[in-house]
Order: sequence, then C-alpha cells, then structure tokens
Amino acid sequence: QIEKCVELIMLEVNKDHPGKFSSDLSFQSKVGPVKWLDPYTEVVLEEMGKGGLKNVVVVPLSFVQEHVETLEEIDQEFKEVAEEHGIEKFKRVPALNSDPDFISCLADLTMAAISKPSLRVAETLDLYQKVAQPPSYSPLELGPTSKAEQINGRIAMLALASLAITQVIKSGCPDIAGPAIAGKEPFCAAFSADGWQWIFNLLAIFN
Repeated sequence: QIEKCVELIMLEVNKDHPGKFSSDLSFQSKVGPVKWLDPYTEVVLEEMGKGGLKNVVVVPLSFVQEHVETLEEIDQEFKEVAEEHGIEKFKRVPALNSDPDFISCLADLTMAAISKPSLRVAETLDLYQKVAQPPSYSPLELGPTSKAEQINGRIAMLALASLAITQVIKSGCPDIAGPAIAGKEPFCAAFSADGWQWIFNLLAIFN
C-alpha cells in the first residue's frame, strides 16, 4: 500500500513535468532494540545530503494527523539531520488531519465495514493480507514480525508507565479542576496513597 501510494503521488507531482522529481521511501517509528523496517529516514537523509541534494519535501504517508512523530521527529530532528548533511531546504507536507475529503473517505469506509460480519483483529489481518495461517516465528527472530510489534509495544507502554509512576512518587499529584478521584487526576491517583483513601473509607462503611 505504501509503495503504491508513493507511485500515485509521484505520478501527480510529475504530471506536467514527467521525470523531473524523484522519490525515496524510508521509515521511522523504531522503538527498542528490535530491527525495524528500513531504510531508516535519518540514514536516507544523510545519503541524500552526501549525494549533493539540496531540496527535500517529506510526505508523511502513514501519519494521518499531526503528532510527536511529525511535529518533533520530522520537523525538528530530521530537519537537523538534513541540514547537518548539506540539505538547504527541508519541507514537510501537512498530515491529512480534518481535511474534508479524508473525513468523507473515513465515513465511507466505516459505513462499508458496518455492513460486514464482525471479525477479530487476527482474522481481519489474515483476511486482509490473504494469509491462510498466521506465519510461524521464533522468539529470537529479528525483523518486523508480529512478535516484534508486540514486544515493542509492551516495552514502550512499560517505559511510559514507569516514567509516570516515578513522577508521581517524586512530585506527588497536583490538584486539578477536571475529572478526579479524591481530588486528583485519575492516573495520578492510582499511584498515590491518598488517591486510594476513598476506597478505604468506602470499605470502612460496610465493616
């Protein structure tokens, strides 16, 4: 899909000037030590700069909305990499966000999906990828496997939870005006002693 998307975009870009602009497909979002899809974007940018390229336009194909990977990783980190290797003009195409055509497309896909039988996630992937049986894998297998995705996701969530818990233990819970448990933000309350006090009070009533 991604490769086909690149092909269609370049057909449109070169519509009036066939062959004038070229493209390279690269990947980001690597988490943890497991091998990810390559070539990596920073490596491609380095090679482009060393090859004398001066102008680059980045199209974030897989990102449908602005978030940390477009606003920080692409706009700031990758821009720095590009400039360090001689690329003078580095631009990025905005994500689709709430573009009316994109929202209309999502609505059409949703309505079409509603009319079809419900499937589990694994069944949907097998159907979409036209795989009769899920591919086997070894726990030590490297590369973008389903197991690697699972491990990467769990490592990332564990890291975020550890960071949040450490912050709560170190600094405590700030008072907030919004939804709260015992006057605290719900996640923060879950890891603080005073956040649990309302449960103890409730149990005391029944005792």
